[in-house]
Amino acid sequence: MAGGVSRLSRLMIPLFPLKISILPQEILPLHIFEDRYKKMIYNSIENNQIFGMIYRDKGQFSNIGCTVKVHKTLNSYSDGKYDILVKGLNRFRVINYVKKDDTWLGEIEDIDEKFEFMDSKIFNVIHDKYLKVLLSLNVDHNIQEEIKKTISFDFTKDLIIPNLLKQEFLELEDECLRMQYIENFLDSIIKNSNSTKNLSIKDKVFN
Repeated sequence: MAGGVSRLSRLMIPLFPLKISILPQEILPLHIFEDRYKKMIYNSIENNQIFGMIYRDKGQFSNIGCTVKVHKTLNSYSDGKYDILVKGLNRFRVINYVKKDDTWLGEIEDIDEKFEFMDSKIFNVIHDKYLKVLLSLNVDHNIQEEIKKTISFDFTKDLIIPNLLKQEFLELEDECLRMQYIENFLDSIIKNSNSTKNLSIKDKVFN
């Protein structure tokens, strides 16, 4: 098990298709109000079950998503609605879709990230660049926590990233490509070092 990320075998899980992406280790707030998803979230909370978030745009589903679990229930309403925080777990590939009682199910296959194939020297160079950017922009964040990063998703879990870019990142094939993506992002910030608008940290309430 690399970077604290568990492995899943192929299985059938309920899917939550949204025009929102979530990355492994990221924590995201959701308001649940549709009847078909109220039941899914209830089952997830009561039975500690995972479900899958999949990006949907104009009726089209991505075939790469992320399993999630309910991290915290913020509000539970009498009509079955929820305000929750969900936490991203693992990337998956959808093998087959099935619709049952107005809810999508997906036969999914967990993606073996092979984190160990990432060159540690290259990772450390990018990690150092990331720390220097945080320090140069005076971003209010726990630097000691930032030092502990070991995989690409450690870099993205606390950043506010537009959904299209997040989904693009989620669909990158391997760890090397993701780290290259992060380095390119950091380089773009360095070139525009007078502005912090490109680097936004999530509120600590999500942690």
